[in-house]
Amino acid sequence: MSTKIKLARIDKRLLHATVALNWNQFIDADNVLIVDPDYVNDPFIADVMQLCLPKTMKVKIFSIEQFLEYINEGRNIKAMVIFPNLSVACDAVKAGFRTKEIQMPYPASRMMIKSLSDYFSEEDIEKIRYIQSQGIRMFFQTAPFDNKDYSIFKK
Repeated sequence: MSTKIKLARIDKRLLHATVALNWNQFIDADNVLIVDPDYVNDPFIADVMQLCLPKTMKVKIFSIEQFLEYINEGRNIKAMVIFPNLSVACDAVKAGFRTKEIQMPYPASRMMIKSLSDYFSEEDIEKIRYIQSQGIRMFFQTAPFDNKDYSIFKK
């Protein structure tokens, strides 16, 4: 038994309609694991997010440490993991989180992005490069029907 990460995503909106309604039918997750230290002790937010999901899915909110402990306990779950930003995702990777890929939604200005520095700060680029150095691919994709765009993240 083990936790299977079906999708890892960085999205400041956390769980919203596009994620809750569109993604699950394509990835078949039974848990949404939100890694956000700001909301870890907020049962109201967890209850509101749970309302967005089908009854067959459960939402849980964790700190980075709680998240790693949870997924390493050998639970037989299929999970969508959502980080609120690059900082939390990078810290989770530094603490031992491993997955094949991390998705980011396209920014509104996606047609103007030709390189990482067109959209990301130097600090964010360092975080992206660290995540990539751990063998994790990063890509833009907003909806399941969009192609995965790895091009901006190439070194």
